[in-house]
Amino acid sequence: MLLPSQEKLLLVNPKIGIITAIGPSHLKTFKSIENIMKTKYELIKELPADGTAIFNYDNEYVKKLADKTYRNKILYGIESKEDVDIYADNIRTTPKGSTFKLHIKDKGTVECRTKLLGKHNILNILAGVAAAYAMDMTLVQISSGIDKIESVEHRLQLIDPGTGVYVIDDAFNSNPKGAEAALEVLKDFNEGNKIIVTPGMVELGKLQDDENFKFGEKIAEVCDEVILVGKRQTKPIYEGLKNKEFNMEKVHTVKDLKEAQELISDIVKVNDVILFENDLPDTYSE
Repeated sequence: MLLPSQEKLLLVNPKIGIITAIGPSHLKTFKSIENIMKTKYELIKELPADGTAIFNYDNEYVKKLADKTYRNKILYGIESKEDVDIYADNIRTTPKGSTFKLHIKDKGTVECRTKLLGKHNILNILAGVAAAYAMDMTLVQISSGIDKIESVEHRLQLIDPGTGVYVIDDAFNSNPKGAEAALEVLKDFNEGNKIIVTPGMVELGKLQDDENFKFGEKIAEVCDEVILVGKRQTKPIYEGLKNKEFNMEKVHTVKDLKEAQELISDIVKVNDVILFENDLPDTYSE
């Protein structure tokens, strides 16, 4: 009997399979990282003999799957550039997006620019580059395509409302790696205060409190003002901030997004950057 995921693969019959990330964001459903790895690897197992498997070699769990794969494969990454076929370096973030140098094995290097922000999104671009590489596209075609990519709504989306205040909308993120990437982007802005608005991460199973505590610690290293939405689910973030001896007078807890927006209007100044990180699913309740 075929699993639902296998039925979908047979319907689509892909020749290229890409595994971008494996992490705890689906633990509540799959119960363990091993189950997530096994389920995602079904994509690779169902590829035809002449198919191509593509792996993000920066992700420790994806790397394990790549290392056990003995077929035509392409590896990409940023941190593991010595071991991959495709990588990016010289990554720079500006209020207009990102620039980076793209390196492709057997093709060369090219300077690229994109409206997207952060290493997390550059990694996503590299996944697309790997697919283009598998289809033998040229460097010019690939770099031109990268320049045309539009940001996805609520995914590290840079918004300039023309008020002198920048907004980074990452409300649809729900995993620790993505939250860390968003903070790295926020860190790159050098003018004004850095403000985060977040309800924390949910649906992480037994890791949820620990991951939110670590999230709070990382927030303390980057942000000047913190707005926590919902007292109970953000308690681990609050404790993480305290553990890093953050100025707790700069931590505000509100009951909902409307109250957060009212507070922002009181504390924001020109050149400030506001990061909206994570959002609660409609079915979530304290």
